[in-house]
Amino acid sequence: MNVSKNQTKEPEIVLIMLSQIDADVTGLVRQKLANMFCRPVLVRYEISNLKYAYDAVRNQFISPRVLSRLRRLKKGRGDKIMAVTDVDMYSPGYDFVYGEADVQAGVATLSINRLLPETGDVSQKTDTVAERIIREATHEMGHLFGLGHCPNQKCVMRTCTCLAEVDEAQGGLCAGCFEQLKPKLA
Repeated sequence: MNVSKNQTKEPEIVLIMLSQIDADVTGLVRQKLANMFCRPVLVRYEISNLKYAYDAVRNQFISPRVLSRLRRLKKGRGDKIMAVTDVDMYSPGYDFVYGEADVQAGVATLSINRLLPETGDVSQKTDTVAERIIREATHEMGHLFGLGHCPNQKCVMRTCTCLAEVDEAQGGLCAGCFEQLKPKLA
């Protein structure tokens, strides 16, 4: 099918992989996001130097600096872009973040660093780790689709400050969040 200049392309979700992440886990995240948000999900592998975001004092990477770079990559108005990395990230005012979203710009970060086993070895893939990554990816993408934090302990849109809370949010989106999301998927 040819797309004429008058037609607009369907908005996409773009995952930009900034670290080597297990291909099976990446595939699961891609599939879950495509199903949940009814959008094609593209995966781009752009292993880049993140020195610009490194804070040597904290030995962590600054999530808002990565968000700033993502804003420059954004092409389509309806597109949602999420950078996925295995480095430890923080945002001012927080000890660490699993991810962060800039709703207006349609960009987000996702750090899997603190979702991994204590060894930090990405090759030690488990179902639990894959589920954690999917939950947090869904959470950040939910923000990009306009969802806020949810008080429901089982909803992925709840605020999670530790792994126990991430693991507790096993129910996907609660009915209330799903109802809020439905009109944004049309």
